[in-house]
Amino acid sequence: MKIDDGFSAREESAHSRKPLTREMFQQRAAEVLNLIAHLRHELGLTEAINVVVDRFVDGEPHPELRRFAEVLGMARRQAMLQHRLDDDREALHHGHLSHDELVSTGHHYEMLRHEACRYNHLLRSLIEGCNEYFTRDELMKWLVSASQGRPDWAKSQLTGASSEVALHAALQGLPELRYLRYATLEEDLAGYDFVAEWQGSLLTIDAKTGFYQPLSERKHGHRHLEISVPRESVKDFRVTRRGLDLLRRDVRQALHRNQGVERHGPHHHYRAATA
Repeated sequence: MKIDDGFSAREESAHSRKPLTREMFQQRAAEVLNLIAHLRHELGLTEAINVVVDRFVDGEPHPELRRFAEVLGMARRQAMLQHRLDDDREALHHGHLSHDELVSTGHHYEMLRHEACRYNHLLRSLIEGCNEYFTRDELMKWLVSASQGRPDWAKSQLTGASSEVALHAALQGLPELRYLRYATLEEDLAGYDFVAEWQGSLLTIDAKTGFYQPLSERKHGHRHLEISVPRESVKDFRVTRRGLDLLRRDVRQALHRNQGVERHGPHHHYRAATA
């Protein structure tokens, strides 16, 4: 007997090709947030999130709407995970753990890093592919609501993801970089946001927030750049013309510097390094 699951393969394919609109994202955000609010008192927050994932992620054939629902549905879990990450990081660095505690905490920390990094990739992909359908303020509002009132977490997530999107746009305009791509999850965990080839050799690049001079390092055993992305270079998820010019200038200057800076040890001492 054939079970009717509500979507034939042809219907699912047609739905996944349906043109996206701002209204579709507005409606889906309302559906996700309202369902969490409705179910959390009856089932608990964890089970409410599971229902959202089952209905709007696993049951959604449109890839962009599926990604959007996952970003919102997992926001609360990710915000709490960040707290645990911060606690583990502090415990690992204060020096008071026994050997067994150090090993156990270290494994837990790396597991949490993996989950946080996966979410960052998901959010970045959503912003890069769907930013015409919502503003930064709208996504910020939805993330704060979905995380149950964690504005600091939501802001840091959007800032980091937007910085990577902006740097990606800038790097795409540098013909001297070949085979440019986003780093895989494993490469990101090792400290890279982008991988490319420059003058026939491996080049990795990490997007940073804040203000400091670009670094040209070999701390990974190959040429590695850490490029600061100033907040004003991104306006509502779109990199400005001035932002593009500044980022490309910084990358080119860092690539051609003969001297770089390399960080060593837990206290981040600095010394000159031959590039």
